Formats: sequence, structure tokens, C-alpha cells
Amino acid sequence: MAGHGGVNTHLTGLGRLLIGAAVAVAIVLGSMAAYRRFTRDYTVTTDDNGVAVARVVAGRLYGSSELRVSRLSGTVQATGSTSRLWGWLPSSRVVKAPFEVDYFVDLRALDPSDFRYDAKARTLLVEVPDVTIGRPNVDEANVTIDQTSGLFVSRAAMTELQRRASVSAARSVTASARSPENMRKARENGRAALAQLFGGTLRAAGLPVAVTVRFAGEPRGADETRWNLTRSLEEVLGNAE
Repeated sequence: MAGHGGVNTHLTGLGRLLIGAAVAVAIVLGSMAAYRRFTRDYTVTTDDNGVAVARVVAGRLYGSSELRVSRLSGTVQATGSTSRLWGWLPSSRVVKAPFEVDYFVDLRALDPSDFRYDAKARTLLVEVPDVTIGRPNVDEANVTIDQTSGLFVSRAAMTELQRRASVSAARSVTASARSPENMRKARENGRAALAQLFGGTLRAAGLPVAVTVRFAGEPRGADETRWNLTRSLEEVLGNAE
């Protein structure tokens, strides 16, 4: 009895500690990602000699509570087409470029009721929001194929072709990222990352507790249905005082 009481006393407040650790890690990672995004935004300015230079002219660093749990990368082929003079001057463009798209778990909504603890199995069950997909990043500065066809392609037509090819690339990447297979892999990676995050916090507090992560909407596994989940982590840990 003394040992069990000591464990519960040691666990007091860990529900909020787990949430704090998750949000802190997410803010650091999100801030780094935000900084990288802003460094890609340039404007045309000139130096003292009137020569155009490329540099970051403005940027704001945002915090985030989204934890990146996976990344899909590869090469995308995109197309764009347009026409001028009522269809008499058609033109098209094909490009291939590297891409990346990240998967996130938003930890802002987590509260102690999302943590359930099975004292008998010494297992913590955490229910988190489902994985979401970030904005595709197509590296158009490093295209491997860039082919434009047409009898006469004006500057305006070229600009339109580039825009349409960019839209086509983003749509293709997003569709691939949302495929069942890639979503399944992203959830697997997210489950492992979050179990390590929460389990590491517990181990740091001297508690070797197993962690099981379930995404919102997922059915409970056979083992989970046998747990007594009527008590939240807040009740189990916070009321130990």
C-alpha cells in the first residue's frame, strides 16, 4: 500500500506536465518551421549601387502548437496549359520538381480528460486529434524538367503557364499525401513520436509507464476495451493529493 500511494503521489500533476511538454516541443518545432517558411519570401530591392539583390525584407516568427510527426517527399510532375487569340495560340508547360509535405498533430486542444491511465497495466492511453496535412512545398527552383511548347508564348502566357503548373503540382502532392496508404504511415509515425514524447516525460519523472496513442475516431483495440477508462488521468493523478 505504501508503494502504491508513493507512486500516486509521484504522479500528481503529471497530466498537466505531459500537456506542457507536448506543447513546448510543438512550439519549438513549429517556430523553426515558420522561420524556414519566411526565409523563402523575398522581394526585389537594390543595394547602394542600384544593383538588384535578393534578401529577406520582412518576417514574423510565429509560435505553433502543431507537432510535426511525418514528412512525405519525392518528385512531382505538373502541367499547365493556356491559349491566346481565342484559341489560335495554345501553349503548354510540363515541369518536374522535388516536393515535401509535412503531417502534423495539433496539440492545442489536449486537456487532462484526453489521458486515461490503467493502473493495473501501468499503461497510459492518450487520445489526440487526427493527423493533418500541411501546405505542399514544391521546390520550383530545382526543377529537373521544364518544357514549354507553343507556336508563340508571350510573357503573359508564360506567367499563366507557371501559375497553372504550380497549382497542378500542389494539387497532385496534396492528393498523394491524402492517400490512405500515406495517411496510414503518417499515423504510425505519429503514434511512435507521441508515445516517445509522453513516455519520455513519464520516465524523466521516474515512472516507467507504457504509453498507447489513439487518434480521435479510431476504434479501441481489444486490450483497451478491457481497461477501466471511467477515470481520467486528472482524476487518477490530481486526486492523489
